[in-house]
Amino acid sequence: MPRLARAIVASVPQRSSTQENQKTQYPAPRFPSYVKQPKSVDDLMPKAREFVRVTGSLGPTAIGMGTFKSGDTLLLVPDVTAEDIPLEAVRRALEERSIKVVIRTEAEMVGLSREDAEFFRKLTAIPSAEQGYLEARLYWFEDSPRVWTNPDVAKAWLAKKNPDLFNALYPKEQQIPSDFKAKAEKLTPTGIGTAIRKYLQQHREITGVYWGKPGFGFSGPRAMSPEQGKLKGGTAFTNSWVLSGEVTTFPSDVTHLIEKKTVEAITTDIDMVRVTDPEGTDLSWKVTPEMAKRWIMNIYEPNHLLMYPDTATGRYGFNVDTFPAVNKEYVPREPIALANGVIAGTSGSGGFWPRVEITFKDGYMTKVKGGGLYGDVIRTFMTYPHINDLKYPYYDHPGYWHLWEIALGTNPKNFRNPSDFYGSGYSGYYCLTFERYRSGVIHWGLGNELPHEPGSTGPPLKWLKFGADNNLPSGHDFHIHNNFITYQVHHSTTGKWVKLVDRGHLVALDDPDVRALASKYGDPSTILGEDWVPEIPGINAPGSYEDYSRDPWKYANAQMKKILDGTYEYYYPAKKREN
Repeated sequence: MPRLARAIVASVPQRSSTQENQKTQYPAPRFPSYVKQPKSVDDLMPKAREFVRVTGSLGPTAIGMGTFKSGDTLLLVPDVTAEDIPLEAVRRALEERSIKVVIRTEAEMVGLSREDAEFFRKLTAIPSAEQGYLEARLYWFEDSPRVWTNPDVAKAWLAKKNPDLFNALYPKEQQIPSDFKAKAEKLTPTGIGTAIRKYLQQHREITGVYWGKPGFGFSGPRAMSPEQGKLKGGTAFTNSWVLSGEVTTFPSDVTHLIEKKTVEAITTDIDMVRVTDPEGTDLSWKVTPEMAKRWIMNIYEPNHLLMYPDTATGRYGFNVDTFPAVNKEYVPREPIALANGVIAGTSGSGGFWPRVEITFKDGYMTKVKGGGLYGDVIRTFMTYPHINDLKYPYYDHPGYWHLWEIALGTNPKNFRNPSDFYGSGYSGYYCLTFERYRSGVIHWGLGNELPHEPGSTGPPLKWLKFGADNNLPSGHDFHIHNNFITYQVHHSTTGKWVKLVDRGHLVALDDPDVRALASKYGDPSTILGEDWVPEIPGINAPGSYEDYSRDPWKYANAQMKKILDGTYEYYYPAKKREN
C-alpha cells in the first residue's frame, strides 16, 4: 500500500463496536404529526394549490408544475393505487391556473381495464414491507429489459438451482397465468412508456407528462424515446399521505441550495471517501484527481445525489446550476472506483429482511452474509454462469457484481409512508422507497448499470445487446438503506476529513446560507427539520440491535401501528396526530 494511502487509512477513526454505538448520540426517532388523511377534496386544496405552483425540482429528474403556464396541457398518468381525492385536488388546482389537464390511467393508456390493472398489481406487488426480499423478484427479474433482456432464462436457472428459493419468490398465487401474460407485458414500465410515446406523437398539444413511481428505473423513460423530454415527474401527488405533507411543497430554492452546497463539497483534491453506519457499514475508496473531475461533472440529480463515482459515470448527466438541461459531454465509466469494506443493513427499497452484510474488495462483491431470502438470492446469483468472468462493454474490469449506486436523499420532509408500508401506496412495488429520499439517507445498489452510451441519451443498445447475447443482467438491483451514515471525504491539500453527512444528518442543512434562505419561509429550524427518523433499538432507541436485526419487521410494524392509531411516542412536532 502506498505511504499516503496508509497514512489516510490510519487517520480515520475506526468503526465503533455495538457497545460504543449505543454511547454515540444518534438523532432521536420522529414521525411527522401533521400528515393526515383528508375527508374531502376541499381538505387538500390549499396543499394542491401550493404544489402546482412549485417551480423547482421535486425529486430525481422531476420538474415542478409551476414551470407550466396558462394554455399548456399536461398529461397525468396515474397507476391503479391513485387516490381520487388528491388527484382531483391537483386537477382543480391546475385548472385554476388555466392549465388543461388530461388524465389517462396506466390501464387506459395501454387499452386495458381497471380490473386488469388491479389483477396485475395483486400478482406483482410486494404485499407489505414484511416481504422486503421480494424486491429480488420485482426489480431483479421483472424490470425487463432494464435488468434482464431474457428474464425467463434466469428464472429457469434459479428454479433448477434452488427450487425452494424460486417458489418463495414466485408463490403460486403470484404467478402470472399464461392467458394474462400478454396483458401483463402491456402493464410493465416498457409497455406503458411505449404507449405514452405513441399518445404524445398523436397529441402534440401536450407540453408535459407526469407518470411513474419513485425508483422505477430507466425502462419507462427509455421506452418513451424520443419523447422522454416531456416526462417531467412522477405521480407521488396522487397519494394523500404525500400531498398532505411537506415533501412536495418544500421550498425549491432551499432544496437547490442544500444540494448545491453538498455537491460543491466534492472537489478535485479529494483522495479518499469513507462511509460508516451503526448497522455495520464501513466502506471506503480512493479518488484520483481525474476520477474526481469525472464524478463532479455528473454528480447532480435532484434529491438523489450520486455519491459514488461509478453512479455518476457512463452517462450524460446533469449540473446543479443548469438542470434540467442535459450535459453535452459524455462521461465514460472507467476508471472505476475500487471500494473496499462492508455494507450492512436491515432494509431496502422493497422492505425489511434480517441483517445482511456484503463485503467488497477492489470494487467487487466477494461475500454475502445473512439477509434471509434476500441474501440467498444474491448468493445464488454470485454463481450464475459467466456473471463473474465476462467483461461488460465500456468496462476494463470483468464481472457484474460491482458496486454501482450510492445515492443521497436531500429533502428533510420525506418520511415512511404508511400506505406504501402496507403495500397499497403509490410506490407500490417498493414499500420503503419514499423514505430513502429523506435528507441524509443513503441507498446502495449492487451490480452494473450504464444509463447511456457515447453519442445518445436513448437506450444503451450495445450494452443491452451484450446482456441479451450472454443472458446476463444489464441493470443494478438489491438496494440497501442506511439511515444513520457518516459520509466523510479526505482532502489531500489540507490533510483533513470533512463530513457531508453526520450520523444521518445532512450537514448542508446547518450551513448559514441555507438557514438564511430558509428563514424567508419561517423558522429555519422548523423548515429544515428532518421530520422523520426511524426508530431502531440499540441505535437511537432502547433495546437490543441484535434482537432487532434478526426480525426488523416485527419492530417496525409495531411502531407503524402506533403511528396509525395515534399513540406513537415520537410524533414531531410533539403533539398527537390528527386523524
